[in-house]
Amino acid sequence: MKKMVLVSVVLITLASCDNASKTTEAGDAAAATGASLLVDPAASSVNWEGAKMTETVHTGALSISEGALSVKEGKLEAGNFTLDMNSITSTDLTDTAMANKLIGHLKSADFFLTDSFPTAKFEITSVAPATSPDSAQISGNLTIKGVTNGISFPAKVAVSDSTVDASARITFNRNDWGITWGGSKTDKSIMDMLKNNLIKDEISLNVNLKAKK
Repeated sequence: MKKMVLVSVVLITLASCDNASKTTEAGDAAAATGASLLVDPAASSVNWEGAKMTETVHTGALSISEGALSVKEGKLEAGNFTLDMNSITSTDLTDTAMANKLIGHLKSADFFLTDSFPTAKFEITSVAPATSPDSAQISGNLTIKGVTNGISFPAKVAVSDSTVDASARITFNRNDWGITWGGSKTDKSIMDMLKNNLIKDEISLNVNLKAKK
């Protein structure tokens, strides 16, 4: 039973990346020409969501350590945020001992290896208008465990004179970032394949950023 709980929690960790690809070319995110606003970690949030094959859903949170959003002519044009992977928490497990065991498991070499990879990062490479004035299609590079892939997702963005509020649900296939338990999906070891296939491939990050001058 304990193993099953750990398995389900595993995929919870950590943030529609079925289209995960090689890094997307920055449309020069680093050279953004607009005004840069710093992300307020205390006013921002990242919540993760995952599930095992039995449809049991687990949830948790991650802290943002830093970030910035660049605005030009009232539109978001670039930005980034960094996640503190050692801040992983579980919000659905009420048993403290079980929650702590899960968190330790996720931080270990079994999954995120946070001693070697203490941060994860997303950097915007392009922003395209979406279906409404307050929405956008964001493309960028997501780096987890030292692996970087390009992703794209819709977001809601509200820009004022002094603040930017941006929110999005980012879903990605953990296998593309090497987030596997016991090995990859195609490993020959039956035990490794069983462990990894007990967890659904998709992990979702519900990101809410607040940046201000």
